[in-house]
Amino acid sequence: MDNLWRDEDAGDSDVGQLVYLSNLIGQDPLLVQPGGGNTSLKGREADLFGDQFDALIVKGSGTDLKTIRPAGFTHLYRERLARLQAMTAIADGEMMELMRAAMLFPSRDPVPSVETPLHSLLPYRFIAHTHDVATLSLSDTPHAEENVMRVYGDGVAFLPYARPGFPLAKLVADRFAEQPPDTAIALVLEKHGLVVWGEQAKECYERLVSVISKAEAYVAERAQGRSLFGAPAMPAWDEPERKAQAAALLPVMRGALASDGWRPVLHWDASAEAVEAIGYEAFADVARRGVMTPEHILRAGVAPLVLDVKAGDAAGDRKERVRDAFRQFQDTYAQSRSALGQPEPIPDFLKTVIVPGLGPVYAGKDRRGALTAAECYRATMRAMAGAEAVEAFEFLSEADACEMEYWPLERRKIEEAKAARRDLEAKIALVVGAASGIGRAAAERFAEEGAHVVVADINAAGAGDLARELNEATPERALALGVDVSDPASVRAMVTDAVLHFGGLDVLFYSPGVGPAYSLVAAMSDDEIEEKMRVHFQGAVAATREIAKVMIDQGLGGRLIYNASKAAFAPGEGLAAYGASKAALVHYVRNAANELGRHGITANYINADAIDTPLFRRLVKERAAQSGRSESEQLQAYEDRSTMRQVLIPPRAVADAACFLASDRSAYTTGCVITVGGGAEGFPR
Repeated sequence: MDNLWRDEDAGDSDVGQLVYLSNLIGQDPLLVQPGGGNTSLKGREADLFGDQFDALIVKGSGTDLKTIRPAGFTHLYRERLARLQAMTAIADGEMMELMRAAMLFPSRDPVPSVETPLHSLLPYRFIAHTHDVATLSLSDTPHAEENVMRVYGDGVAFLPYARPGFPLAKLVADRFAEQPPDTAIALVLEKHGLVVWGEQAKECYERLVSVISKAEAYVAERAQGRSLFGAPAMPAWDEPERKAQAAALLPVMRGALASDGWRPVLHWDASAEAVEAIGYEAFADVARRGVMTPEHILRAGVAPLVLDVKAGDAAGDRKERVRDAFRQFQDTYAQSRSALGQPEPIPDFLKTVIVPGLGPVYAGKDRRGALTAAECYRATMRAMAGAEAVEAFEFLSEADACEMEYWPLERRKIEEAKAARRDLEAKIALVVGAASGIGRAAAERFAEEGAHVVVADINAAGAGDLARELNEATPERALALGVDVSDPASVRAMVTDAVLHFGGLDVLFYSPGVGPAYSLVAAMSDDEIEEKMRVHFQGAVAATREIAKVMIDQGLGGRLIYNASKAAFAPGEGLAAYGASKAALVHYVRNAANELGRHGITANYINADAIDTPLFRRLVKERAAQSGRSESEQLQAYEDRSTMRQVLIPPRAVADAACFLASDRSAYTTGCVITVGGGAEGFPR
């Protein structure tokens, strides 16, 4: 491990150096993975009354060492926390209540982390706790203590496994009370990582570098010249085949995972490193033993499902075999948990799926969760290899793993998050024509309601700008794609790319438009009608065809929504091409509703008129010029025609209607039209 400490960057204050220490550790995925690990400092602090107290300043719950700033740390009274040491047992919920009561600034700071007691009861000034690959390669083994002592002697203490939280802190306190590690600079926690300390932040970091480097050197020496997972057994499929198979199988996997009660977002790791790592003959056996630390159970699952999928299999057979493998894995899991006294299986227990030849697939409640699972499992694969080099990879007993899975503190967080779910949480929406106008408003509205959004438009730059805005508000929320809906191949590529990025699709909102051109029937050109039909009708047909296949494979139903127009119902002079293409779309949607309803897929459309978009503004200008009116006079004519005496309806009004049709609240609404704006002549007949 390289020593990256730079005095000139560390700052002068203790808190500043704590932040610097945390960020150095957090930037290295071999030391901690997203959200994992923690750091602390003991010092004097003034509370809200201005009185000075001995305080613990520790990483707060929900923060990340890579990005943490001073506001991410919780400040607590050490005297109050010390009372935990006298307790022989305490429930996690009660422990968290006591820690909240020990906060110096309860309304300002984040909630204390469950690891706070560990930092409180260790008598060192600066402390860093990592989930590092190097020392876990020593302690994720059958003879962990012997392996640790072989590398470090008495320079590093060892503690046998205890569940994180109060049990671990209590074991640390009791063990150190009996025999303080006077010569030790660090503590290896079996199957849980490393704790190092120092009087100064720099000393703490340098000790971390020393401890990690010794473990890395020992593991490298043991691994030299050895094939740790046996001989290569499944090489990567050819790139085009891999992409095609992933696009076909990801929706099947997503649907199988959702059968247990949660709808995940998927991430396919197509990297050469990942595909090579899982392609060895013994990897599946090692992988089934578990993950790297108890915390990784919560992020990457207790153990992966390993699929046996051959590139040459028939598509239908392959999909059914995948479904069968998921069902068998889920049944076996439910039986094992029932035998351990847990009658209700955890819906999100499976987060990692290994597909030799294709690559690992990770599941999360959102894309960030899936990416976190990937980062955690990449570290796990390295730790498994290291443990195999040292001795053999061994994780927790099934009972201990089950206890961690059902840990009430973590399950409560998940249940609270579920209770606060928004209308489109965990849904994946494809918005076509999203760079401006109604499509943009719909994409923004879907994201507000928790959906992941594929922002697609022929204006790829505009789509990219919107996706960046959505991702700035909520990271990993949106994907931008360029698409030409008049080209079926472009539409097919758009759907494939969306599936490869998020794992599936739940909602289509089709809203691309070509502005009306004033052409009387006797003068209308073939080019004009072809243009309108390609964009408004044929593009919708192509998008529906591709997305319906995905939705049927998922088996989760789906929502198809189309932006039609008043012109589909009411004739307008010079607008025959525009109106005919929209009328064709309306009739097609009714047929889609009729055929796809048996799969739980609804198809509805919105009859929008006089919406304040660039396209409508352009139409107003053209109409005004043709009629010899001013633009304000033309707008007044639209207002007079409107049933509600209103013109220039905001695009968000259409987006609100689309949001309803995209949600489960519209599960029994199909073949329906919602009118937004316009007048009585636009009412469906």
